[in-house]
Amino acid sequence: MVFWILVAGLVAAVTLAITRPLMRPSSPPADAGDADIAVYKDQLKEIAADEARGALGVAEAESARAEIGRRILRAAEGSSRPEPSSRAAGQNRFIKTVSIATSIALPLASLGLYLLYGMPGLPGQPLSDRLATATDSNKPNDLIAKVEERLREHPEDGMGWDVIAPVYYATGQYAGAATAYQNAIRLIGETPRRLQGFANARIHLENGIVPEDARKALERVLQIDPNATEPRIWLALSKEQDGRLQEAAADYRKLIDEAPEHAPWRKALEDRLANLGKDTGGTPASGQANAAPAAPAATPSAGNPDAAAIMSMSPEERQAFITRMVEGLAARLKSDGSDAEGWVKLIRAYQVLGRRDDAVKALTDARANLKDNEVGLAKVDSLARQLGLGS
Repeated sequence: MVFWILVAGLVAAVTLAITRPLMRPSSPPADAGDADIAVYKDQLKEIAADEARGALGVAEAESARAEIGRRILRAAEGSSRPEPSSRAAGQNRFIKTVSIATSIALPLASLGLYLLYGMPGLPGQPLSDRLATATDSNKPNDLIAKVEERLREHPEDGMGWDVIAPVYYATGQYAGAATAYQNAIRLIGETPRRLQGFANARIHLENGIVPEDARKALERVLQIDPNATEPRIWLALSKEQDGRLQEAAADYRKLIDEAPEHAPWRKALEDRLANLGKDTGGTPASGQANAAPAAPAATPSAGNPDAAAIMSMSPEERQAFITRMVEGLAARLKSDGSDAEGWVKLIRAYQVLGRRDDAVKALTDARANLKDNEVGLAKVDSLARQLGLGS
């Protein structure tokens, strides 16, 4: 009841504020004759003052007074104010009518709209509940769905693809991230960030193996920014995966030489270089034995570590990651065995991990799946000869 009393008072105050100026009678316009008479009277006073000072003679003063007197008479004849015209009266009636109608219509319209759209019986809601509701309506999946809907309507919106690509990547949707980065690059151009994002998505989609399109993207990053570290690490890993151990060792050595003293991945690269030295019969980089202690290992973000994060893992963590990577590649090739490059990488990975029996089995499976692919089969046979896995 108190609510409706307050509403009635508010409506009355607003209505009064709006209609009061309309109801106020308008002031009659000033009469031009009265204004002229006032001016003439002032002129008479000036004539009297000039005569007293001797500036005007008696005859001149009298002549001036006579002329001003005639003007006063003419002004007085036209100064009688007529009654308001019928048009003016009609205007006044119209204003009053509008005022009355407004004073009635405004409250009724306001009340009707409030009853239609308002909710006077809705209980109060604490701020914490309102914030929780707002948070629920902005869940990541809801926001992603909104962007996806817009991109379906406007597939040429390069900025939209650029915005959603890292979101896909962060949520583990690597296929979507790779596609989004590709579209952004196609529509609004290459940048190191977009190229690196595409490469990372493709690498994680391949369970850590660096595919050809990712390698090309990483090389393009280095063309734009030759000092970028992450693409160089991935490319060194790619060479190691391909069995180009001497080249990989040279890349690791250069990265170590250029790395800041406390780079979190420096010690991991030194360990990796030492392992490659054993594999190739070489020796570690000079000065490696006196390398500084490893910095604390960085914790990679769940599910999608970058190259620097992999290098900064402890040996046990890195071995577990590589094992998961290889197992993921094996599972993919089991469902689709037509990827010759994938078989080469898997066989090489098994050999590097010391799992010779698995390498031999993968070689057999590769030959069975690639029997109709002469080029792919030739690559696998060449690798088998290099690794001494038999003809």
